[in-house]
Amino acid sequence: MTELEKRILRLIPVGAAQPRAGRYIAELLGLDIRTLRDHIHRLIVLRGIPIVAKRGLVSGYYIPANDTERLEGIRELKAQYNTEGKRLDVLISADLESYKELLKEGAGNV
Repeated sequence: MTELEKRILRLIPVGAAQPRAGRYIAELLGLDIRTLRDHIHRLIVLRGIPIVAKRGLVSGYYIPANDTERLEGIRELKAQYNTEGKRLDVLISADLESYKELLKEGAGNV
């Protein structure tokens, strides 16, 4: 594990009660948010660390302390997966010419 991965991991709390905001972690480490997300992705996928993200008023990253917290994290990720799946379905089946008609209809409004 790289030193940066260790630093990121130390900043992610165990337990859902106090998730740590990604922007806060990125700021502390002098990273942009995309770079932090890439590193967290690697910690999860390559290192097998169960980091989840909580959304809402109190949002941020945390490591589940128990199966209830793990399932809540999975539930939020599953909702995101379903939304992205719908987007993917549209991209796969989209007519690559149909948008041109929509642009013609609104051409006078620009």
